[in-house]
Amino acid sequence: MAGTAEMIISPPPGSPLLGTIQRSNGVHDDLYARVLVLGDGHQRIAIICCDLIGMDFALSDEIRGAVRAYTGISATLLNCTHTHSAPFTIPWSILGSRWLAGPGKKWRDELASRIADLVSRAGAKVEEVVLRAGRAPVRIGSNRRLPTPQGVVMKPNPAGLVVPWVDVLRVDRINGTPAAILFSHAAHPVIIHGSSRRVSAEFPGFAARKLKERFDGNVMTMFGQACSANINGDPLRGGIAAAEQAGAVLAEAAFQAAIKSEVLPSLELAITTVRADLPLQPLPAPEDCARALQQAENHFAQRFGRTAFTDEQLWDLQDQVEAPKSQEESKAADDIQPMEGKPWWLMDTILCLRDLVDKIERGDESPLRFEACLLRVGDHWCLLSATHELFAEYQLWFDKNAPTEHNMMLAYTNACESYVPTDPDFALGGYEAATFPSLDGAAFRYRYRRSLRPGSEQLVIAQLRSLWA
Repeated sequence: MAGTAEMIISPPPGSPLLGTIQRSNGVHDDLYARVLVLGDGHQRIAIICCDLIGMDFALSDEIRGAVRAYTGISATLLNCTHTHSAPFTIPWSILGSRWLAGPGKKWRDELASRIADLVSRAGAKVEEVVLRAGRAPVRIGSNRRLPTPQGVVMKPNPAGLVVPWVDVLRVDRINGTPAAILFSHAAHPVIIHGSSRRVSAEFPGFAARKLKERFDGNVMTMFGQACSANINGDPLRGGIAAAEQAGAVLAEAAFQAAIKSEVLPSLELAITTVRADLPLQPLPAPEDCARALQQAENHFAQRFGRTAFTDEQLWDLQDQVEAPKSQEESKAADDIQPMEGKPWWLMDTILCLRDLVDKIERGDESPLRFEACLLRVGDHWCLLSATHELFAEYQLWFDKNAPTEHNMMLAYTNACESYVPTDPDFALGGYEAATFPSLDGAAFRYRYRRSLRPGSEQLVIAQLRSLWA
């Protein structure tokens, strides 16, 4: 049995977008939440795909709790497509989080009840279905970790690993027409990124729309983001037209995978979950952090003559910044963040350092919460989902070790609060793996202010393997 439902979840006008780090000046295409409820008569699971950059555990727990209260469904996979042309819904940057807790709070708080109601609507109109699984080759991005004599930089790495396929779960009505298609691929939706201040679902949204058209519109198409932490959609900041083209390429591959998909002999579901704590890097020495904070505050004061700015003033200054160049035109040695040096970025650096000082004073060594779930249909197909931003290597490992004939893997599911690199990448550094004293890594902006500890890779793999071992 299966039921579907979808709705628009676009943010209010003027909401800051994470990719451009500026307030939106319009909507190019709406953001959606889409739900597929699957059941076998004994248990049900809700698969939800949202056109958002991600969620922290607080929001994810609220939504999953509301789904349980509204529907009785206890197993929920809440995947986010990771579009960067959407608001700050992950705990990345303090100024972004303050917007979500302030001006964006009403929109954020309504997501829980609205998504729970959407799941209820999907569950109320279930019908008999046949499941089919397929895969087709496709590649719309590049590995973004390029080794150089100066270290790993964010540039296309032709020799780097990618996940060169699209996976499809096709849900057919008894008459053979598709009711829903869940398709997944591993690539950061950053083809628009800082090139536009308009809200957009990016290539995942364009692909979903094009795939729906290929089936004459009578199907719900939903994209799930896979393990794309070290893969960028190409070209970075290429613009809306380039993202539409990438979406069209992905949609055609997904269409071919759906057409050639194989029927799964049964619809008996098995659902297993795991939760673990992953250790983070030790807190830095107090004097080192205090020194970095003093340097950041002095630099800000020298640049702008004062350190007192309201959040509104910082956003106003950001909105005056011109859009950065496409990676194809950029001559920068590293394409991590074109907004470095701007007042917003420098103040957010100060706020993150102050938060790190506070963590040191409190001795806050909290670990990173990690969750994973395996949805399995006999020995024929399984869907593995995990929290956070996982490197492509985890999906390639799973593809070799999966316990079923067909498989699909999603990251960015049920929370996104950190990157999860492989162990060799910690030593290499770079945006996805660096930790303090580097202030250029993602870990510094994420709420823990430091990266996972080396050795985490084997802990993650052990947890994933336990779901079917």
